Amino acid sequence: MKKNIDPHKVSNFKNHQPSYHQHSSFCMKTKPNNRYFNGEVKRLNQQRIDNFCTEELKQKDPALYYCRLGRKLPKKYQEKPKVQISPVNAFVPPQSKLSKEELNIQLEKEAEERKVKKEKAFKEQQEKIKKQQRLEYNRRTAQKQHRLVHWCNAYDQGNYLNIHSEEYKRKTNKINKTRSYY
Repeated sequence: MKKNIDPHKVSNFKNHQPSYHQHSSFCMKTKPNNRYFNGEVKRLNQQRIDNFCTEELKQKDPALYYCRLGRKLPKKYQEKPKVQISPVNAFVPPQSKLSKEELNIQLEKEAEERKVKKEKAFKEQQEKIKKQQRLEYNRRTAQKQHRLVHWCNAYDQGNYLNIHSEEYKRKTNKINKTRSYY
């Protein structure tokens, strides 16, 4: 529902209606996202392609023709290289000169040699691992022994008491007196 507003109460800026007669009507109507404008652009592009891409161009230079159309060159127009890729004096492996039976025998020998090499490498690896384990075990054992055994002076009194001393007897008798088992 449209409101009826008195035009005298509305500002002059809103009442002013500019004249567009000095401007081109084409510019005023055209919008880049308009369906009509997109159709015009397609039509102009098609005319340009038709002018440049003729059957003569397709016969003379098919690569340029399909490039202008924006398509991939078909296989029938793609040329295969006529130059020999491998060198003339290329090395021919001796396996290609052998017959099928000789080739099979040679392949079996090579397979056996590879198997022997793998076994040898595996054994060397196992020996290396065993050696490392042995060294690690020896290192750990030496650390344990260093914690338990030390150099000492035989003439110095250690952390122990002589069992023949009076101090030792006093301590043991004290313990025995406090604990009577009978």
